[in-house]
Amino acid sequence: MTALLAPQVDLSHVPAAPGAYLMLDGRGRILYVGRAGDLRERVRSYWHASLDRPGLRGMVRRVRRVATVTTASEHEAAFLERALLERHDPPFNRTLGFESIVAIRLAPSSVTAVHEIVAVEGVRYFGPYLGWSPTAGAASALARAFPIHLCRPANAMTTVERDMARRRGVSAADGPALARAITAVLERDASAIGDVVARTEAVRDRASELALYERAAEVQAEIAGLRWVTQPQSIARFDASGAWRIEESLLRSA
Repeated sequence: MTALLAPQVDLSHVPAAPGAYLMLDGRGRILYVGRAGDLRERVRSYWHASLDRPGLRGMVRRVRRVATVTTASEHEAAFLERALLERHDPPFNRTLGFESIVAIRLAPSSVTAVHEIVAVEGVRYFGPYLGWSPTAGAASALARAFPIHLCRPANAMTTVERDMARRRGVSAADGPALARAITAVLERDASAIGDVVARTEAVRDRASELALYERAAEVQAEIAGLRWVTQPQSIARFDASGAWRIEESLLRSA
């Protein structure tokens, strides 16, 4: 096990829970902001002898207090971290850009990841989610498990799409049922999440059996995306304009 150096601050209060953390110096200035799925493990890592980033080693020597804010999940912690970085711009964070805010758009004949929210009758948006890649991966997995894009009138599809619909055993009449199944996943129904993850894992395992390793890796990324967007989340929301916001009470507590 890596040796833990004696910190100059009390770390006993740091919980083993998801959240965001702030490193402060003796004058109360914020030096660094981060997030973690396990705050205790992450914060203690800064005092491990194996820490090999000279810049952070210099920062750690200046830390006199660590403040933490717990959240419902690491995804929620990521939103809080983003807001804290925007607000405080700590000197030891090397952020070159922020992960994008993304939604999943569920329409009568499609489920896709999008950056923009446009109010359209019959279209619903889920999120916000942080990061394009995991969100797009989740939407791709949902489209495979619940092929709502094939639930269109036959005359509105290509020959290939009609053949795919026949193979999948779906028609325009199945659209509402598939929309309900997708909604259950995105509303974080545990049973629905378990089902779609298991089905996607089966696709990954089949690709591995066929030695399609790149494909298996792509599907594994989709599984990670499903788990990312279905984590508990309460502080980040879309407001009436479609923009995202974060609860100010958590920012104040940080």
